[in-house]
Parts: sequence; structure tokens; C-alpha cells
Amino acid sequence: MDNQLEKQTKQNIIHFEEGIPGFEEIKDYLLYHEDDDGIIWNLQAANSEIPSFVVIDPYPIVSNYSPELTPDDLRYFGETDAENLCVLVVAVIKPDLKDSVINLKAPIVIDVNSKKAKQIILENSDYPIRYKLFQEKE
Repeated sequence: MDNQLEKQTKQNIIHFEEGIPGFEEIKDYLLYHEDDDGIIWNLQAANSEIPSFVVIDPYPIVSNYSPELTPDDLRYFGETDAENLCVLVVAVIKPDLKDSVINLKAPIVIDVNSKKAKQIILENSDYPIRYKLFQEKE
């Protein structure tokens, strides 16, 4: 049983070669669902309780979200097809939920096959750092 749990945990480890900005020394994170729909996720340091981020699938929230990766960004992931890349955005959940925001300017991109990840700053876009999570719902 413990061996199976350990194997399952290893399968969920996402590796950031460069770390996440502000947390460069932490390379491995656990990624797991927080809801049944697969929209809300938790990204937590694999060997510590800190840092831990709420990350969200942006596409159900921002219908026209279309981040463009540079050739350098794509090279980081090596030989992979674009459909193997999962895009998540970091959320800041506020006590008053209507004030919660997501960062569309710096998505986290994950190769679902290799589990290699990187937070990418979209240089040539007008996506905001603080996009109201419930903006389109109001």
C-alpha cells in the first residue's frame, strides 16, 4: 500500500528546472485537483508545506485566453507537441471572493508527459497580472 501511494505521489511531481520566480531553490511540486471539474488545482512544494499555490485552468474563465509561447519557451520543453502542454494560472483568493484575481501574464506551463514545468512571462501580450476571477460573471 505504501509503495503504491509513493508511486502515485511521484507521478504527480512536477519539476521546474529554474524553480518558480521568488522560489527558485524549490524545483519539485505536487499538483493535484481541488475540485471534481479539474478547474481548481493546488501546486505545493513536494518536500515542504510552503510554498503552496492555488492554480486554475484559465480557459473556462477567460474564453479568449490564448498565450503565445516564444521559440525559446518551446525549446525548454524539448520535443513535445503543443497539445501535451497544460496551461494553468496562479490565483490569489481573497476573503471576499469577488476580489480574487488570477495572473494571466505569467502562466505555468506543464508538459503532461515529461512533468517538466515553467512559469512563463508572456512578453508580447496585454494580459493582466491581476485579472478578476469573477469578472465575466458579473
